[in-house]
Amino acid sequence: MLHFMKSFWLFCFFIFSLQIPVSLCAEEDPCTVHANGKYWDLNPLRASTDYKIQLEGKNEIVLNACRGVASETWTPRVDKPEAIAGFSRRDHGDFSIGAVNTTLTVVDDCPVMSLINGSPCPNGGDLRGSSFIRFICDSSEKGPLLVAQLPPGDQSSCSFFIEWRTKYACPTSEPGSWGFFAVLFTIIFVLFGLYFFSGIMYNYFVLQLRGFDVIPRYSLESLRDTIDFLKDCVIALWSRATSSFHSSSGISHRSWGNGGGGYRGLSSSREESTSILGGPPGFLDEDEDEEAAPGLGHNPQVESTPPQGMDSSGVIRL
Repeated sequence: MLHFMKSFWLFCFFIFSLQIPVSLCAEEDPCTVHANGKYWDLNPLRASTDYKIQLEGKNEIVLNACRGVASETWTPRVDKPEAIAGFSRRDHGDFSIGAVNTTLTVVDDCPVMSLINGSPCPNGGDLRGSSFIRFICDSSEKGPLLVAQLPPGDQSSCSFFIEWRTKYACPTSEPGSWGFFAVLFTIIFVLFGLYFFSGIMYNYFVLQLRGFDVIPRYSLESLRDTIDFLKDCVIALWSRATSSFHSSSGISHRSWGNGGGGYRGLSSSREESTSILGGPPGFLDEDEDEEAAPGLGHNPQVESTPPQGMDSSGVIRL
Protein backbone atom coordinates (compact mmCIF):
# COMPACT_ATOMS: atom_id res chain seq x y z
CA MET A 1 0.00 0.00 0.00
CA LEU A 2 2.85 2.37 0.81
CA HIS A 3 4.31 1.73 -2.64
CA PHE A 4 0.99 2.67 -4.26
CA MET A 5 0.81 5.92 -2.25
CA LYS A 6 4.36 6.93 -3.21
CA SER A 7 3.72 6.21 -6.89
CA PHE A 8 0.50 8.19 -6.86
CA TRP A 9 2.02 11.29 -5.24
CA LEU A 10 4.91 11.19 -7.69
CA PHE A 11 2.35 11.11 -10.48
CA CYS A 12 0.54 14.15 -9.00
CA PHE A 13 3.82 16.05 -8.66
CA PHE A 14 4.61 15.35 -12.31
CA ILE A 15 1.20 16.66 -13.45
CA PHE A 16 1.43 19.91 -11.51
CA SER A 17 5.05 20.47 -12.50
CA LEU A 18 3.86 20.87 -16.09
CA GLN A 19 2.36 24.22 -15.07
CA ILE A 20 5.72 25.69 -14.05
CA PRO A 21 6.61 28.40 -16.56
CA VAL A 22 9.48 27.56 -18.82
CA SER A 23 10.97 30.98 -18.14
CA LEU A 24 11.78 29.88 -14.59
CA CYS A 25 13.99 27.07 -15.86
CA ALA A 26 15.62 28.66 -18.92
CA GLU A 27 16.86 31.99 -20.28
CA GLU A 28 14.63 34.37 -22.19
CA ASP A 29 13.85 33.48 -25.78
CA PRO A 30 14.96 35.97 -28.45
CA CYS A 31 12.86 39.16 -28.49
CA THR A 32 10.87 38.11 -25.41
CA VAL A 33 10.98 39.37 -21.85
CA HIS A 34 9.33 38.78 -18.48
CA ALA A 35 8.87 41.64 -16.02
CA ASN A 36 6.43 42.52 -13.23
CA GLY A 37 4.52 39.27 -13.76
CA LYS A 38 3.94 40.11 -17.45
CA TYR A 39 5.24 38.70 -20.70
CA TRP A 40 6.14 40.46 -23.95
CA ASP A 41 6.92 38.90 -27.31
CA LEU A 42 8.07 41.09 -30.22
CA ASN A 43 8.81 38.26 -32.64
CA PRO A 44 5.64 38.97 -34.69
CA LEU A 45 7.30 42.26 -35.74
CA ARG A 46 9.92 40.27 -37.61
CA ALA A 47 9.05 40.94 -41.25
CA SER A 48 10.34 40.05 -44.69
CA THR A 49 9.82 43.67 -45.76
CA ASP A 50 11.66 46.38 -43.85
CA TYR A 51 9.96 49.25 -42.04
CA LYS A 52 10.77 52.79 -43.14
CA ILE A 53 10.85 56.17 -41.37
CA GLN A 54 10.71 59.08 -43.76
CA LEU A 55 13.04 61.98 -42.94
CA GLU A 56 13.37 65.43 -44.48
CA GLY A 57 14.07 65.41 -48.17
CA LYS A 58 14.83 62.04 -49.70
CA ASN A 59 16.53 60.59 -46.64
CA GLU A 60 14.95 57.74 -44.69
CA ILE A 61 15.67 55.21 -41.98
CA VAL A 62 15.20 51.55 -42.87
CA LEU A 63 14.96 49.00 -40.04
CA ASN A 64 13.55 45.68 -39.01
CA ALA A 65 12.83 44.01 -35.68
CA CYS A 66 14.50 40.93 -34.18
CA ARG A 67 16.45 40.32 -37.39
CA GLY A 68 18.70 42.00 -39.91
CA VAL A 69 17.32 44.25 -42.61
CA ALA A 70 16.13 42.66 -45.83
CA SER A 71 17.18 45.64 -47.99
CA GLU A 72 20.60 45.87 -49.59
CA THR A 73 23.03 48.31 -48.04
CA TRP A 74 25.64 50.55 -49.65
CA THR A 75 29.07 50.90 -47.99
CA PRO A 76 27.88 50.84 -44.35
CA ARG A 77 31.49 50.41 -43.08
CA VAL A 78 30.72 47.63 -40.58
CA ASP A 79 32.27 44.21 -40.08
CA LYS A 80 29.03 42.25 -40.54
CA PRO A 81 26.65 43.90 -42.99
CA GLU A 82 24.20 40.98 -42.66
CA ALA A 83 23.74 41.86 -38.97
CA ILE A 84 22.63 45.45 -39.55
CA ALA A 85 19.33 46.04 -37.70
CA GLY A 86 18.70 49.41 -39.36
CA PHE A 87 20.43 52.07 -41.42
CA SER A 88 20.02 55.66 -42.58
CA ARG A 89 20.26 56.51 -46.26
CA ARG A 90 22.82 59.26 -46.79
CA ASP A 91 24.51 61.02 -49.66
CA HIS A 92 27.87 59.27 -49.18
CA GLY A 93 26.65 55.81 -48.20
CA ASP A 94 24.37 54.06 -45.76
CA PHE A 95 24.91 54.66 -42.05
CA SER A 96 24.21 51.68 -39.75
CA ILE A 97 22.26 52.71 -36.64
CA GLY A 98 23.16 49.48 -34.83
CA ALA A 99 23.56 45.73 -35.04
CA VAL A 100 20.86 43.16 -34.40
CA ASN A 101 19.95 42.71 -30.74
CA THR A 102 17.26 40.32 -29.49
CA THR A 103 17.61 41.14 -25.79
CA LEU A 104 14.84 43.32 -24.38
CA THR A 105 14.48 45.34 -21.21
CA VAL A 106 11.31 46.80 -19.72
CA VAL A 107 11.01 50.48 -18.75
CA ASP A 108 7.66 51.78 -17.49
CA ASP A 109 5.91 48.64 -18.76
CA CYS A 110 7.30 49.20 -22.25
CA PRO A 111 9.85 46.90 -23.94
CA VAL A 112 13.03 48.67 -24.94
CA MET A 113 15.60 47.49 -27.48
CA SER A 114 19.07 49.00 -27.75
CA LEU A 115 21.13 48.73 -30.94
CA ILE A 116 24.86 49.45 -30.82
CA ASN A 117 28.03 48.90 -32.89
CA GLY A 118 26.79 50.73 -35.95
CA SER A 119 28.82 52.68 -38.49
CA PRO A 120 31.58 55.04 -37.33
CA CYS A 121 30.13 58.42 -36.37
CA PRO A 122 31.08 61.41 -38.56
CA ASN A 123 33.76 63.38 -36.73
CA GLY A 124 33.12 61.19 -33.68
CA GLY A 125 36.45 59.49 -33.22
CA ASP A 126 35.85 55.95 -31.91
CA LEU A 127 32.09 56.46 -31.47
CA ARG A 128 29.75 54.31 -33.51
CA GLY A 129 26.12 54.58 -34.44
CA SER A 130 23.51 53.49 -31.91
CA SER A 131 19.77 53.64 -31.46
CA PHE A 132 17.19 53.05 -28.76
CA ILE A 133 13.74 51.78 -29.70
CA ARG A 134 10.86 52.03 -27.25
CA PHE A 135 7.88 49.83 -28.10
CA ILE A 136 4.54 51.25 -26.95
CA CYS A 137 1.34 49.24 -26.62
CA ASP A 138 -1.06 50.73 -29.18
CA SER A 139 -3.68 49.08 -31.36
CA SER A 140 -3.41 51.81 -33.99
CA GLU A 141 -0.26 50.21 -35.46
CA LYS A 142 1.38 53.52 -36.37
CA GLY A 143 4.73 51.83 -36.68
CA PRO A 144 8.16 53.30 -35.89
CA LEU A 145 8.60 57.06 -35.49
CA LEU A 146 11.83 59.00 -35.05
CA VAL A 147 11.64 61.06 -31.85
CA ALA A 148 15.14 62.57 -31.79
CA GLN A 149 18.61 62.23 -33.32
CA LEU A 150 21.92 63.49 -31.98
CA PRO A 151 23.65 65.54 -33.12
CA PRO A 152 20.92 67.24 -35.16
CA GLY A 153 21.03 66.84 -38.89
CA ASP A 154 20.28 63.88 -41.11
CA GLN A 155 23.87 63.71 -42.45
CA SER A 156 25.74 64.02 -39.16
CA SER A 157 23.53 62.33 -36.54
CA CYS A 158 24.97 59.34 -34.69
CA SER A 159 22.38 58.38 -32.04
CA PHE A 160 18.71 57.80 -32.73
CA PHE A 161 15.66 57.60 -30.45
CA ILE A 162 12.66 55.81 -31.93
CA GLU A 163 9.14 55.07 -30.65
CA TRP A 164 7.33 52.10 -32.15
CA ARG A 165 3.60 51.91 -31.51
CA THR A 166 2.21 48.44 -32.09
CA LYS A 167 -0.23 45.97 -30.59
CA TYR A 168 2.62 43.48 -30.21
CA ALA A 169 4.11 45.71 -27.50
CA CYS A 170 1.15 44.84 -25.25
CA PRO A 171 1.63 42.14 -22.60
CA THR A 172 0.43 38.77 -23.80
CA SER A 173 0.14 35.20 -22.61
CA GLU A 174 3.21 33.05 -22.86
CA PRO A 175 3.06 30.33 -25.55
CA GLY A 176 2.59 26.95 -23.98
CA SER A 177 1.21 28.38 -20.73
CA TRP A 178 -1.98 26.81 -19.47
CA GLY A 179 -5.20 28.75 -19.27
CA PHE A 180 -7.99 28.53 -16.73
CA PHE A 181 -9.79 25.61 -18.36
CA ALA A 182 -6.57 23.67 -18.77
CA VAL A 183 -5.80 24.05 -15.07
CA LEU A 184 -9.38 23.10 -14.19
CA PHE A 185 -9.14 20.02 -16.39
CA THR A 186 -5.87 19.08 -14.69
CA ILE A 187 -7.45 19.36 -11.23
CA ILE A 188 -10.40 17.20 -12.31
CA PHE A 189 -8.03 14.67 -13.85
CA VAL A 190 -5.94 14.48 -10.68
CA LEU A 191 -9.04 14.06 -8.51
CA PHE A 192 -10.29 11.31 -10.81
CA GLY A 193 -6.90 9.62 -10.62
CA LEU A 194 -7.01 9.85 -6.83
CA TYR A 195 -10.45 8.26 -6.78
CA PHE A 196 -9.44 5.55 -9.26
CA PHE A 197 -6.25 4.50 -7.46
CA SER A 198 -7.90 4.73 -4.07
CA GLY A 199 -10.65 2.44 -5.32
CA ILE A 200 -8.07 -0.06 -6.53
CA MET A 201 -6.28 -0.01 -3.18
CA TYR A 202 -9.58 -0.38 -1.33
CA ASN A 203 -10.64 -3.37 -3.43
CA TYR A 204 -7.21 -4.99 -3.17
CA PHE A 205 -6.38 -4.53 0.49
CA VAL A 206 -9.80 -4.27 2.16
CA LEU A 207 -12.08 -6.41 0.02
CA GLN A 208 -9.23 -8.80 -0.93
CA LEU A 209 -10.22 -8.76 -4.60
CA ARG A 210 -7.87 -9.90 -7.33
CA GLY A 211 -7.60 -9.64 -11.10
CA PHE A 212 -9.99 -7.35 -12.95
CA ASP A 213 -12.22 -7.21 -9.88
CA VAL A 214 -9.89 -4.65 -8.31
CA ILE A 215 -10.99 -2.08 -10.92
CA PRO A 216 -13.56 0.13 -9.15
CA ARG A 217 -17.11 0.23 -10.44
CA TYR A 218 -18.30 3.79 -10.29
CA SER A 219 -21.41 4.42 -8.25
CA LEU A 220 -22.51 6.61 -5.38
CA GLU A 221 -22.04 3.76 -2.93
CA SER A 222 -18.51 3.02 -4.15
CA LEU A 223 -17.66 6.70 -3.95
CA ARG A 224 -18.85 6.79 -0.35
CA ASP A 225 -16.81 3.69 0.48
CA THR A 226 -13.72 5.19 -1.12
CA ILE A 227 -14.11 8.41 0.84
CA ASP A 228 -14.48 6.44 4.08
CA PHE A 229 -11.41 4.41 3.19
CA LEU A 230 -9.37 7.55 2.53
CA LYS A 231 -10.59 9.02 5.80
CA ASP A 232 -9.49 5.91 7.68
CA CYS A 233 -6.08 6.03 5.98
CA VAL A 234 -5.61 9.68 6.92
CA ILE A 235 -6.62 9.00 10.52
CA ALA A 236 -4.27 6.02 10.73
CA LEU A 237 -1.36 7.98 9.29
CA TRP A 238 -2.05 10.91 11.59
CA SER A 239 -2.24 8.66 14.65
CA ARG A 240 1.01 6.96 13.70
CA ALA A 241 2.72 10.30 13.12
CA THR A 242 1.56 11.77 16.43
CA SER A 243 2.52 8.56 18.27
CA SER A 244 6.02 8.72 16.76
CA PHE A 245 6.27 12.40 17.75
CA HIS A 246 5.27 11.75 21.35
CA SER A 247 7.58 8.75 21.60
CA SER A 248 10.55 10.69 20.25
CA SER A 249 9.90 13.64 22.57
CA GLY A 250 9.50 11.45 25.68
CA ILE A 251 5.88 12.42 26.36
CA SER A 252 3.70 9.69 27.85
CA HIS A 253 0.69 8.86 25.70
CA ARG A 254 -1.26 6.77 28.20
CA SER A 255 -4.93 7.50 28.55
CA TRP A 256 -7.54 7.62 31.24
CA GLY A 257 -9.13 4.25 31.80
CA ASN A 258 -8.17 1.41 29.52
CA GLY A 259 -7.64 3.29 26.22
CA GLY A 260 -4.41 3.52 24.25
CA GLY A 261 -3.77 7.29 23.94
CA GLY A 262 -3.52 10.25 26.27
CA TYR A 263 -2.45 9.85 29.95
CA ARG A 264 -2.88 6.83 32.20
CA GLY A 265 -0.28 7.23 34.89
CA LEU A 266 -2.54 6.64 37.94
CA SER A 267 -2.93 2.91 37.48
CA SER A 268 -1.35 0.15 35.45
CA SER A 269 -3.94 -2.61 35.91
CA ARG A 270 -7.62 -3.18 36.61
CA GLU A 271 -6.84 -4.46 40.14
CA GLU A 272 -4.91 -1.31 41.03
CA SER A 273 -7.73 0.85 39.64
CA THR A 274 -10.27 -1.00 41.78
CA SER A 275 -8.02 -0.74 44.83
CA ILE A 276 -7.52 3.00 44.40
CA LEU A 277 -11.20 3.71 43.78
CA GLY A 278 -12.20 1.45 46.69
CA GLY A 279 -10.09 3.31 49.27
CA PRO A 280 -7.74 1.83 51.91
CA PRO A 281 -7.97 -1.85 52.97
CA GLY A 282 -11.00 -2.56 55.20
CA PHE A 283 -12.72 0.66 54.17
CA LEU A 284 -15.54 -1.04 52.31
CA ASP A 285 -15.83 -3.78 55.02
CA GLU A 286 -16.36 -1.17 57.72
CA ASP A 287 -19.02 0.48 55.63
CA GLU A 288 -20.82 -2.84 55.15
CA ASP A 289 -20.70 -3.56 58.91
CA GLU A 290 -22.16 -0.16 59.64
CA GLU A 291 -24.93 -0.74 57.09
CA ALA A 292 -25.67 -4.23 58.46
CA ALA A 293 -25.92 -3.00 62.11
CA PRO A 294 -27.11 0.59 61.90
CA GLY A 295 -27.30 2.55 65.13
CA LEU A 296 -24.95 0.17 67.03
CA GLY A 297 -23.58 2.02 70.10
CA HIS A 298 -25.98 4.91 69.57
CA ASN A 299 -29.30 3.41 70.76
CA PRO A 300 -30.43 5.49 73.71
CA GLN A 301 -32.46 2.52 75.12
CA VAL A 302 -29.39 0.32 75.35
CA GLU A 303 -27.34 3.04 77.02
CA SER A 304 -30.02 3.85 79.70
CA THR A 305 -30.81 0.25 80.85
CA PRO A 306 -28.28 -1.02 83.47
CA PRO A 307 -27.30 -4.69 83.75
CA GLN A 308 -29.15 -7.05 86.12
CA GLY A 309 -28.14 -6.56 89.81
CA MET A 310 -26.99 -2.97 89.26
CA ASP A 311 -29.00 0.15 89.96
CA SER A 312 -29.03 3.26 87.85
CA SER A 313 -26.17 4.80 89.80
CA GLY A 314 -23.92 1.80 89.22
CA VAL A 315 -24.15 0.30 92.75
CA ILE A 316 -24.37 -3.54 92.87
CA ARG A 317 -27.32 -4.75 94.87
CA LEU A 318 -27.27 -8.29 96.32
